[in-house]
Amino acid sequence: LSRWGWKGIIIPDLHRHSENRWEERIFDMAPRTSLGRVAGDEVEEEEVWVDHGTMANPRDKESGDILPSAVPDSPRVKKDSSGSLPGRSSVRRSLSRDQEEARGEVNSRMEQLEFDYLRRQRKIFGMNRPLFFCLCAALIVGASAGIFALSSLEGSKSSAPVPDDGEVVDESYSPPADGDLGPLAEVAYKYLAYDQIVERVLQLEKDFPDLVEVYTTQDRYNLPSAGKCLIAGDSTADCKVYVMRLTNKARFTPQTPQVFFSGTLHGNERVGPTAVTEFATLLLNLYRRDGWARRLLDTRAITIVPAANALGYSQNRREENGIDPNRDFAWDQRLPNGARPATVQICMKTIAARSINEIWREHVFQLSITFHGGDSLIAYTWGDTLHCNGWTHIRSICSGGYEAPDAQGMWKLTSTLKEYVGTFTGVAKYNVGALNDPTVIYPVHGGMEDWAYGASWSSGGVKCAPTTLAAKGMYPEKQTVYGNSTHRAINLLVETAYDKTPAEGMLGTSKDVFHAGGGATGAEGDGHVTRNIRLCWMITDAVEPYVEITGVDALPTTVTPGGKFSVSWQVGGAFTINRAEVQCLDGSGKNKCSSRATKDVEVWVNGARQGPWTTEVTVDADASGPLKIRVWALVDQFFAATDRPEAFKGVPQTHFVNARTNNAWLAKAGDSEVVGHRDWYSQTVDISVSSARRLIPHVRKTH
Repeated sequence: LSRWGWKGIIIPDLHRHSENRWEERIFDMAPRTSLGRVAGDEVEEEEVWVDHGTMANPRDKESGDILPSAVPDSPRVKKDSSGSLPGRSSVRRSLSRDQEEARGEVNSRMEQLEFDYLRRQRKIFGMNRPLFFCLCAALIVGASAGIFALSSLEGSKSSAPVPDDGEVVDESYSPPADGDLGPLAEVAYKYLAYDQIVERVLQLEKDFPDLVEVYTTQDRYNLPSAGKCLIAGDSTADCKVYVMRLTNKARFTPQTPQVFFSGTLHGNERVGPTAVTEFATLLLNLYRRDGWARRLLDTRAITIVPAANALGYSQNRREENGIDPNRDFAWDQRLPNGARPATVQICMKTIAARSINEIWREHVFQLSITFHGGDSLIAYTWGDTLHCNGWTHIRSICSGGYEAPDAQGMWKLTSTLKEYVGTFTGVAKYNVGALNDPTVIYPVHGGMEDWAYGASWSSGGVKCAPTTLAAKGMYPEKQTVYGNSTHRAINLLVETAYDKTPAEGMLGTSKDVFHAGGGATGAEGDGHVTRNIRLCWMITDAVEPYVEITGVDALPTTVTPGGKFSVSWQVGGAFTINRAEVQCLDGSGKNKCSSRATKDVEVWVNGARQGPWTTEVTVDADASGPLKIRVWALVDQFFAATDRPEAFKGVPQTHFVNARTNNAWLAKAGDSEVVGHRDWYSQTVDISVSSARRLIPHVRKTH
């Protein structure tokens, strides 16, 4: 008992003892042995061959019936229509007098072992068990009282739920169940004013110091304020552009993939700032309770600017001091006469554009969203006048020429987002397509979308030397000279609703963020904020593929040469599995098993993620020793396929596409690094190959 513990002992079922029959209970046992079955004065050896580490069901030699290896109420054993266990009759035998004596000796010995074990279990760390638990309870009560006293003195300014330190209740990497937010209270979303956003982000940093960093672009980049904002009734406070960065700081590395969310460039388009702030709130509060939320924060870095146009948002005005921030970026700028000089003074005039510019200069974002209002769509580049056949000063309808080299990946991303984000009562699914597609929207000068996509590699970029806010310092031209890595993102324009400020009752509730169907059918309580939280969630997931073996505990710890077992696995952060297979690596790195490959499978179908998938594996006949089990996957290769439609041809330029299709891809800037991988692997699980079959011992008793 002291060596193997309670789980490693075969004990008689004392609760079901009777005079004439006895029945076995088999527990998973470390050293497999063979145990004799008494037959008169002889011992007939009964051997049961199983893989080490599995809970096997032995077969009766005479009838071939499967013998139960668990108690009758166990879900592992099904009863037949009569209520009996399968093969139950095969384990019942009449016993001779010699067998009765043998049974008595076994029972006596087992009862003594059980008594000794329970006696030792009554003591912990050398003290009586009840006394130990009393001391633990006293310590817990004392600590709880101290924590309560401190929290009562300090208070909380945030309406967001504050987390506890409980364990994660769901380790799956899929959406939480319909309406399942664990112990979090349901929240009916309401518009957050500028000062409420500031209060919320500062409280989140206080509540989650290991996951949140908050700063302003005024403090970090020495940018001036655009004007005065209303903060807690004080109209004289300087407007500051607040930035949140969410990631597990202890796990962050230069290769952690990064995403960016801008809540508003136009101050009167109101859904975005609330949506990105509530997304951060929900994600952080689910970190300790949901496996998917934990994965996102552990393996991604999320930069959120709720209100880049802080002045316009505070005033509920589109512009910042009369200038449109989404015409102010260093891209496709023209003078009134149509000329395009290399350096102009008509861009980077707003603090909103400068703030985003400074953030992007020191990061490498792969995916990005800029939220707007006034339409209902998700659109991707190109969206400028340079990629618009037929464009003139008086005609802004394009006849073609707007297909970007990365359009295949952009289309797959946005069409999947459309289904996952879904709809709700009275509101249709988002329209998707290229910005310059006349069925989607229209081209603009100086838009953030094209700047974020092409400023590092395309000819559309310009240098900006604005004189706006000269009294507080001009903006240097060198700040719009970019390296080869920073501006290669898929940056999506999301128009959240036809109404720039929908009724507050249409914003939705937190319980419907993950309602059944992934947003495909709508639900009571769903709304504009709710579905755009889903949008942010999926963009964060999609930034990098991952493969995960699920149900690790169900895998055997030992297999035999030529034996078979099954592996369940899941893929996330991707859209199409081109090929996947299970591998069993020996010490030299050779694959010592075979499995049928999974090919050309869609990860998302009608807004719902598919999987997990299960693969049967056959161990090679010459396999031996320890093996490391993993799943390999190749995903989304059609993003860069050479046989794409003619309009999409061209070498993909984004990190998002190249990071999963190009092994030679390498990009660095600031604290970021993107390395291309065509091969994606799960975690490894260790198993052993036994050199010979092992035995499960088995004891019979009557009742």
